[in-house]
Amino acid sequence: MKVISLRGRVFPTDLNHAGTVFGGWLMGKMDKAASIAIEDILISPAVTVAVSDMNFKRPVYSGAIFTVYTEILEIGNTSVKVDVDVQVKCRDTHEEYSVTKAVFTFVIIDENKKPRNVREVIRDDIDDYVRRKL
Repeated sequence: MKVISLRGRVFPTDLNHAGTVFGGWLMGKMDKAASIAIEDILISPAVTVAVSDMNFKRPVYSGAIFTVYTEILEIGNTSVKVDVDVQVKCRDTHEEYSVTKAVFTFVIIDENKKPRNVREVIRDDIDDYVRRKL
């Protein structure tokens, strides 16, 4: 189940020399959104260890309103995979279209920065679709 984890607007300082958003800037927004999705289901810190299947489909310009949707894909023993989809709203029609997607993998860590079992730190109030992945 996709949920909105982050929204924002692109400003001129977010653009590269070609007038489109920096890929790294967009990736940072995606990482923040994925970390919010992780925090929604866990009560322990987690760190990003991998990003896969990332591709940029369309450019993003100044003034664009973006929404980052996340969905928990998989829960392992010490890791969680999050699907992240960035969509931009068309100014004329208000329809959204995807500009980039990726899968972010997080490892759950303890106070000593060592991997921790996900099931020990899962929140009680998680959505049923997430609980079914345990």
